[in-house]
Amino acid sequence: MEIPGFKIKETIGQGGMATVYLAVQESLSRDVVLKVMSTSHSEGSNFVDRFMNEGRIIAGLQHPHIITIFDIGNQDGRVWISMEYVNGGDLKSRIEMGMTPVEALELVVNLSSALDFAHKRGIVHRDVKPQNILFRRDGTALLSDFGIAKETQTDTELTSTGTILGSPFYMSPEQAEGMLVDGRTDIYSLGVMFYEMLTGERPYPGDTAIKVIMQHIQSPVPKLPEEFARFQPLLERMMAKDRDDRCPSAGALAEEAQELYKELNRELHPSATTAMEKDAIRVEKEHLAAEKRRWRLIILGACAILLVIVMGAFYVYVESLKPARVVKQTIPESQVARPPDETFDPAAAAKNAAVATETVPGMSKEDVVRALQWLAKNSLRDNRLTQPPADNAYYYFSRLLALDPENKVAQEGFSKIAENYMVLAEREFSSRNYGKAQAYIALGLQVDPDNKPLLELQSFIENRDRSVMDKILDFFRGG
Repeated sequence: MEIPGFKIKETIGQGGMATVYLAVQESLSRDVVLKVMSTSHSEGSNFVDRFMNEGRIIAGLQHPHIITIFDIGNQDGRVWISMEYVNGGDLKSRIEMGMTPVEALELVVNLSSALDFAHKRGIVHRDVKPQNILFRRDGTALLSDFGIAKETQTDTELTSTGTILGSPFYMSPEQAEGMLVDGRTDIYSLGVMFYEMLTGERPYPGDTAIKVIMQHIQSPVPKLPEEFARFQPLLERMMAKDRDDRCPSAGALAEEAQELYKELNRELHPSATTAMEKDAIRVEKEHLAAEKRRWRLIILGACAILLVIVMGAFYVYVESLKPARVVKQTIPESQVARPPDETFDPAAAAKNAAVATETVPGMSKEDVVRALQWLAKNSLRDNRLTQPPADNAYYYFSRLLALDPENKVAQEGFSKIAENYMVLAEREFSSRNYGKAQAYIALGLQVDPDNKPLLELQSFIENRDRSVMDKILDFFRGG
């Protein structure tokens, strides 16, 4: 088989609705997955038009946890789609190996976020199941196969006659009864997967499609084993038989799962305030005090030069608004944030992390490292750099480095914190809030003392401005 622009390397999957190939996109010399759809079960010529239209919509779903669609096409009666090639396996294999509650909740948060993104754009997946959750090598979960040719999908693990919409093992009651579905059907399927991730078993087993489907329609929401009882309320809101009783949206589900994840984390890492966090609080207080002193000085200075300002008020005002001629606004040297008195002690941090680990029996070091990496990255994304105490990027990267001194995520994390403080400092600088810019610079330098952009901005702020009197004298000199 030949498709222009692609070189087929090997067949990696085949089913009743499509054949999946590993191919090279020749124009960019990159590996892609090429999915060539079978039209043998199509409903006349409408199948191709429907597939192409749906493919274009799905290709527009750009989200960190949705697989990237590169292109779609129709060649000699074959309709195909090319997508991102990922080789980190699927969720089915991870469930078989066993998963921790932390890993399961992380996936619920990420996948519900992806589904919420799709639902808001009018796309309902309809076939959320472990085989459609793929992983990059870095562990990023990706939602794939957004209902392409959904009317020809079957599940080969069951014996059944006819065709089935979606997979019976993960099908919502309303979908099983052929009713009109919305985003809540995907929430139900994700709930089934959540149960399976926690227990390693499907909630409704069966050797035929009909047996499984009838359990989805009639059987109560399954009870989790006692060790997972704390997750039962969330499961109930995901797998409620009446969709009006489920989480109202995937976004609401993501928020609820996130809160539960934080509870687990608080048990894993009891609240503690590091030297860095204490210093961050001190710097913020000093900044507020400095702002009050600065305004008092401005008022006194304004009174002292009142007569001069009367002579050229308008022109001085215009000049002072220009970035190159703004009134000098600095924090007194005594108020500039200093590095912590005590540097970070890896041995002490490792001891603290080890104690924290013991608070959740059964959690391995690897589980803790993965949880800390996820928390650190999310704190960085949410700009929780050094605050609030025990729930910020610096806290999690420090604990991660204590547990795993060679961890590259942790080693690079401090530079990323400093980069975020650089962005905050530049924002305040552009608004002429020089005191707050200096405070952000100071915090960034405490994390990464040799950060060149921060040092340069600090030097620029300290040296760029002239005093108000210098400006006024220049004005009357014609400078």
